[in-house]
Amino acid sequence: MQKAKSRIKTSKKPQRKIKTPQLHFSTGLSKKYLKHLPLLLLSMPFYTGAYYIFINIHPDKIKHFLIPNTYLPLQLVLFGGNFFLFSYLLLNTRRGFGISLFIALTLFLKFQLITNYLTVAIVLATIGLVIELAISLLKKD
Repeated sequence: MQKAKSRIKTSKKPQRKIKTPQLHFSTGLSKKYLKHLPLLLLSMPFYTGAYYIFINIHPDKIKHFLIPNTYLPLQLVLFGGNFFLFSYLLLNTRRGFGISLFIALTLFLKFQLITNYLTVAIVLATIGLVIELAISLLKKD
């Protein structure tokens, strides 16, 4: 009795698949950074504003803006620029916000002439790291 043609085993040589060359966007940046590139572009106007404040505005004009000894316009512009820059670098807006807030608080303490602002900044950084660690561990579960 003969087997049907579909049941007969034949040994076929595996054929080589010809790979077609694929064009890649070769900037050395990963796709994640390219996806978040608008964050970096959003930081540029803020840093341009900070440059304008440094070059064209005398510090006495903005020193007591709304709150004494804060240089609030400069603080806000630097906070915005740092937020977008660190959000881009870390690919995480929460961490970018935390680092920007830390820098802004440290700068605020320095402007308020607190003598041991470095100690307070270290305490703030430690608290921030503990909170970040807790949030990261809770997100994994």
